[in-house]
Amino acid sequence: MTVRRHLITGDPILFAPERTQRPNAYAREATICPFCPGHESETPPEIARVGDPWRVRVFPNKYPFAPHHEVIVETPDHDATFATIRHPVEVVATYAARYRELRAREGVQYVALFKNHGAAAGASLPHEHSQLAALPFVPPRIARERDAFARADECQLCRGGETTDENATFRTVDPGAHMFTGERWIVPKRHVAELSDLAAKEIADLATMLQSNAAAMTGACNWLFFSFPEAPRAHFHVDVFQRTSPVAGFELMTETFVDTER
Repeated sequence: MTVRRHLITGDPILFAPERTQRPNAYAREATICPFCPGHESETPPEIARVGDPWRVRVFPNKYPFAPHHEVIVETPDHDATFATIRHPVEVVATYAARYRELRAREGVQYVALFKNHGAAAGASLPHEHSQLAALPFVPPRIARERDAFARADECQLCRGGETTDENATFRTVDPGAHMFTGERWIVPKRHVAELSDLAAKEIADLATMLQSNAAAMTGACNWLFFSFPEAPRAHFHVDVFQRTSPVAGFELMTETFVDTER
């Protein structure tokens, strides 16, 4: 993996040609799922696990696009979804633990945590999992949001957005303008900048919110975890949305999205 730069803007572009070798269970009939119990030898050596037998398992991505790129398999059940697993708190606690560990590594400026669920959302395997990628730079979108928080008179997430659901420490917010169908932001009520800042009760409440949002979604979806290291004025949040249509030419050219949600 190397970092290349856009010829005009200098924005980073990750160069990882090995990614073309990834298996694609959606494109052909798969005989072995490397994420299922009994097939642990099909993945790189394990980094961490929860339970014995395991309920959550972490290992390096076999086809990385970053120097430190990990897979978190969230359930041993091949057919389970995040909405149906019985241990969501353990999964979210693993997110936080792996984020914290990667953030502490030398040279890491940002850790991207995300879920691709379904082929239309970018997943190559259907078994429920998420990924973390430790980057030697701050991605442009993260930098833009961080800077917008810094310029604002008050935190936009502490005061903004229509609350559609809430529990003791988190609320789900309709941002008003949507880049994707059904887009919602899951926001901690306490102002924190990073996933690693969450207390145990907040991790449990985030797991509850993620599970309820997963139950409300049908088909492919993405979860994007927005942390802002060393930016105390920024507010951690999770962007969750369905993928009912592809990102097309206009969006790719302008980075401007068309909202079709009523």
